[in-house]
Amino acid sequence: MKKKAAQIIAICGGSGSGKTTLARKFIGAAVLSTDSFYKDISVLTPRADGTFDFDHPSAVDLEGCAAACLKLASGEDVTIPVYDMVSATRTGEKIVPAPSRRIVVIEGIFAFHSPIQDVATLKIFIDTPIDQRMARRIRRDSERGRSTMDTIRHSLQVEEAYTRYIGPMRDAADLILMGEEMRGDFLL
Repeated sequence: MKKKAAQIIAICGGSGSGKTTLARKFIGAAVLSTDSFYKDISVLTPRADGTFDFDHPSAVDLEGCAAACLKLASGEDVTIPVYDMVSATRTGEKIVPAPSRRIVVIEGIFAFHSPIQDVATLKIFIDTPIDQRMARRIRRDSERGRSTMDTIRHSLQVEEAYTRYIGPMRDAADLILMGEEMRGDFLL
């Protein structure tokens, strides 16, 4: 019997659009987040004011992420970084087992950037209105210990990055989902 070809599904959208929620709905898939591949702050170059731009694609090891996707798609387990968003450091590694159904889902704001885009067999963009993304970010960030005011201040930078790096990627999508709540699971 012929083995079914592996699928690498990339899910992109703005911060708070529902990417992680959708990714978790794929039954039997290995799920990766580009967030795991953020570079350690020690290797990033600060801006002139001493801050770091984590909303730029160069802050993420996109090559390492694409390589992990390909390895999982070929049926191999992978070791990926564990990234701590609070300290902006890589704190260790974890093993992601090969998927039982030869489906790899990679989600994140940079999931449509090369070389991830180049290995994806299906690209899904979640188009969620800014007010819904903001409300979700406030809820998520408060659970992570960030104040509402800090989230609102940071959201200006997040939305500027969306306009530059994420929104234009919508044109690369094979499928665009509107930001309403997604229900049910996906089985390919």
